[in-house]
Amino acid sequence: MASIKLRHLLVGISTTLLLSTTATAHHGWAWAEGEHTKLVGTIQEVSFAPPHPSLVVKVKGDAWQVDLGNPNQTQRSGFAAGSAKAGDEITVLGNRSLDKSKNHIKAVRITIKGKNYDMYPERIKDN
Repeated sequence: MASIKLRHLLVGISTTLLLSTTATAHHGWAWAEGEHTKLVGTIQEVSFAPPHPSLVVKVKGDAWQVDLGNPNQTQRSGFAAGSAKAGDEITVLGNRSLDKSKNHIKAVRITIKGKNYDMYPERIKDN
């Protein structure tokens, strides 16, 4: 009986560690370059669906996935439903994927109609 409880405990701990590692890999910064990249383009799509708000931005004919902050960070930045729509011009400052075959960037700031939305203000250095 004790060995069954121990086995269940170990399975639970292993599952928790696996899931937290996966979430950290996706939501952390390890997948992205350390230097900032600036993109200027046109919003194609705005999404507030889980796991985090995101945009699809057309830049010189290519579609880019732009991940914003988690829902709380995005809300604190002032960016909310209605802040932008398809067709709006946008400037994205962020960290792009280390995998250059992917048009994917994690935004630290987006600028729409002259208004800055700082997702990660602590990561912005006079850009």
